[in-house]
Amino acid sequence: MFFEERFEFLFTILSDRGAKITKKYNVYTFGSPIDLVYLKTKLAIPSDFLINKEHKVVWRFIGARTYRPSINVLEKSILQVK
Repeated sequence: MFFEERFEFLFTILSDRGAKITKKYNVYTFGSPIDLVYLKTKLAIPSDFLINKEHKVVWRFIGARTYRPSINVLEKSILQVK
């Protein structure tokens, strides 16, 4: 079951491979610049954001390099914002 069906609303899941959004929100902070597929950038802190239609960050999770939020944490956060 997709998120869209489970939560009965549509939203986009973004993978910021080229670091465009990461740079826009200024969330890349640790490490020195590296060449990542010919892109000079810093490594991003593991982060998850919910961004509303007005482009405001309405929820964020900033984690350690080795920690990611569980699906339960994400689900609760999505439902709170909904």
